[in-house]
Amino acid sequence: MDGYTKTSFQAGTPFDLATFPEAFAPAKALLSVLRSISQVSTLGCIHVGLRPDGDDKRHLFSNAEITSLLKALLSIPAIVPQDLAPFISWFENQPVNLNFNLGCLFTLDVDEHLRICIHPKLVRSQYEFSPLPERMMEEANLLSLVTLLPVDKRYLSVTIQPLICSDALNLPTDRATPTPLVAVNAAESPFANPPDHIDVVSVPTHTPQVEYGPPTTQPRPREWHLEFRDAFCRAAQGGELPRHHFATFILSNFETLKGGSKGGLSGIFQPIDPREQQLHPAVGLNRYGRNKTNGGNNDWHQSAPGEPKDWQWRGYIAALTQPTNDEAVRVLGFNLSSMLRHSSIWRPIGAPNSCEVLLGRWQSPNHLAFADWEAGQTL
Repeated sequence: MDGYTKTSFQAGTPFDLATFPEAFAPAKALLSVLRSISQVSTLGCIHVGLRPDGDDKRHLFSNAEITSLLKALLSIPAIVPQDLAPFISWFENQPVNLNFNLGCLFTLDVDEHLRICIHPKLVRSQYEFSPLPERMMEEANLLSLVTLLPVDKRYLSVTIQPLICSDALNLPTDRATPTPLVAVNAAESPFANPPDHIDVVSVPTHTPQVEYGPPTTQPRPREWHLEFRDAFCRAAQGGELPRHHFATFILSNFETLKGGSKGGLSGIFQPIDPREQQLHPAVGLNRYGRNKTNGGNNDWHQSAPGEPKDWQWRGYIAALTQPTNDEAVRVLGFNLSSMLRHSSIWRPIGAPNSCEVLLGRWQSPNHLAFADWEAGQTL
């Protein structure tokens, strides 16, 4: 829409990380936002999936489109060119006939320099396989990590691994290379001094989700795809993923995907007991564990009010539930008191607090207004 090219910033609630879905922003929109960064003095990390133009049916970048994007990025004075150097060096060695899926994480540092990470998708999903060359995604082999080093020495560093959708899954690749989660833990890691811990895995997604429960006239609840749930469990305890044992996963998805299939389930996974049965009336809670009395294997369970207390919970997923009828956008916001590895094991680790849900509704073709979800509002 035209509003993408007329970006303006207004003071808002400070945030540390905002994650948007896969193929969310046209390259033109990204450039517009980056050129407007000079209007603000502080900015949290923004992670977004990209597409080359406004056509929502095409999300892969050709060689020429990547070249054009890089040229435009380097022309923005606030950008630190060295941040793009690893991607440029990798891209210059790629055949010109390939198409890649790209994401971008950017922020402002303490000196108000624009820091940016462009990263390609490494693991192709089943929806990116095509007999047409322009719709066939090439799997990349460039790993990305972003470490935030606070100036205030009272605070500890935080490392973010930006991924795109199926990058987080344990799927085979054409290159027979390990998946991104495994690769940063491997002895053959491309990083000379990889961080000891990955604190946040940020994942823009564009994935259909499954519904559970018997058929009904009402919208049925959805749950994250089994392969994502398996990926969360592997990260929390897998012997090949020690750097991810304390990782918090942040995922963002479209409510409805192109063609009308069901997406949704934007939210958070953490490998801890949430210690709550509900975080927000508009947020569903799916917990992983087992009954301490009856035993059995650990499994995923939808939280329900008044359920027995004798359960041993090992992890949880908190995700947005069904929308109302007239909203265009829902945004889940929350605070984390600390990163999991920064918390003392002698004290209970709290789940997200101050959870909020913003509802966006169209006021005009180019004006989207947001308001807080209010207690008692129908879902």
